[in-house]
Amino acid sequence: MLLACRLCLVLLLLFASAAHAAPKWVRIALPAQGAATAMNIAWNTEATSDPSEVQYGLSPAALGQTATGAAFLAKSSLGAVHEVALTGLQPATTYHYRVGGSTAWSSVHNFHTAPADGCKPFHFIAGGDHRSDDSAGPNPKWKGILEQMTADGPSFILESGDMVHDGDVISQWTNHMDMAALRTAEFPLMTAIGNHDNDSVEGDNALYNQIFFYPKNTANQTEDFYYFTYGQVIVVSLSTQTAHADKFAQQAKWLDEVLTAHADMTWRFVFYHHPSHSSYIDLKVADLNHPPDEQGQNAALVPVFDKHHVDVVFAGHNHFYERFAPMKAGQVQSTPANGTIYVTSGGTGAFTYDVIDIGVIKIEPMKVICGEGLFGIGSGKAAGSLFCSGKHHYVRVEIDGNTMNAKVIATQEQNLSSDPKNVQVFDTFQIVKPKPVPDPCATAAVEAGPDAGSAPDAAADAPDATAAADAPAEVLAQIDVATQDDAASDAEPAPDDAQVKDVAEEIAQPPAPDATQSTTDMGGLAGPDQSGTVWVSVTKKSQPTGSCTASPSAGSATPLALLALLVVVYRRKCRWPRVT
Repeated sequence: MLLACRLCLVLLLLFASAAHAAPKWVRIALPAQGAATAMNIAWNTEATSDPSEVQYGLSPAALGQTATGAAFLAKSSLGAVHEVALTGLQPATTYHYRVGGSTAWSSVHNFHTAPADGCKPFHFIAGGDHRSDDSAGPNPKWKGILEQMTADGPSFILESGDMVHDGDVISQWTNHMDMAALRTAEFPLMTAIGNHDNDSVEGDNALYNQIFFYPKNTANQTEDFYYFTYGQVIVVSLSTQTAHADKFAQQAKWLDEVLTAHADMTWRFVFYHHPSHSSYIDLKVADLNHPPDEQGQNAALVPVFDKHHVDVVFAGHNHFYERFAPMKAGQVQSTPANGTIYVTSGGTGAFTYDVIDIGVIKIEPMKVICGEGLFGIGSGKAAGSLFCSGKHHYVRVEIDGNTMNAKVIATQEQNLSSDPKNVQVFDTFQIVKPKPVPDPCATAAVEAGPDAGSAPDAAADAPDATAAADAPAEVLAQIDVATQDDAASDAEPAPDDAQVKDVAEEIAQPPAPDATQSTTDMGGLAGPDQSGTVWVSVTKKSQPTGSCTASPSAGSATPLALLALLVVVYRRKCRWPRVT
């Protein structure tokens, strides 16, 4: 009898422990509105009966505030998903929090709310394609890349899709959340759905929708596409995977309504998976990369981008970096005042189209895709393509009032190495918009009192539009260091081990544009200036080896047959994506 009682006690304790297992996979996301005063928090437990509670406060030792939410039963090993929306927070404030309830709590994490206005500088990260090339789900390199991306505290991260290899395999998503848990609990990971993330079902029953806690759109009440605002920025995530044919028309109508309702926003960004513009070449026996407008989305979406003058569109799908000149209605424009900049950034983990150099053989696929071509293989470079690179990378975008600075950073993790010396900036571009009159940021600085002089003006580094009164209304300049001799002196210094986490700070200030310039030069494009916007694009010729603007090197030419053979072999062993 005594033995039986002890056994019952053990079983009871085990049951209680299982019933109150600690929450896992804590993740935060921004709401559609009110990033200064709200945050969405989600996590998983074993059962919907587990508490859905968040305790939070201004220090880890003072979690005196409480919010509760709801839970729903997700598929299989995802268990129960708990979602709590925090509201009534203070702007520009660091909050500490833990989730769970009763006897089972998570570790204490923290997040930072947005500023109350658009005057305080902040930065975000854009990238995509961190999936593995096998059944693991996320690529193991993504963990180090994610740590590098979050080292200097971005306000949020945009991920343009392909987070796992097979979107209908639950273990791949749990592996993804395991790898990301320490970062996604403190930095909002805002995603778009990629072709590899797709499930056998759509809507709320898809794994993608069950995992993420994003705002639901008003068109079909799903998280397949959504928007959020942050200061004077509106960001829209679209789906080029789950929405086809007439559903693109549905998204276009919704997007038009959203951008119309937020016409007062200074900055407009859109991101999705399949690029609208891309360099592309088909080798007949095998294509090296995905073509532009692969899903046929352009006809519905691009006119809306043009109507509302979206500043930058980010995409992924192709595992390289490519930046286009401003585009409108599919045509190259001379200035960003007349068009949208399209950026493909598919370099946060999946095997990239970088140089493969094993001594005897040197393959440079980017020279074929968007370079000068190789040994009889013509280039697939698209009209308007300004810069390409096959390196693992991400884009760091800083918003400072009317100025946007973007820096493309090669990561420590590369296809065949992990080395702090891999970290470098290989492309930068900048948009400076005319200051409004009156300038609310300047007014805020004056009204702040006698200490205001010690605080930097949010747009102090931006060119003063009045300084260019004698120049054309809009100034376009491209600084292009064109020779290999200049590359050594122009290169960013490679950091040592201690400097890697601070790389974003080391490169925080790009060259300021010269507001007195009146000539335009952007890859041979020139035209009259129209609106007072200052555009500067700086391309460093210290870009990583294999970028499509690099000069050919001795022994780099590879015969077509060898290149095609390696593509086929790689596809069979590593599943190089084509249309999957």
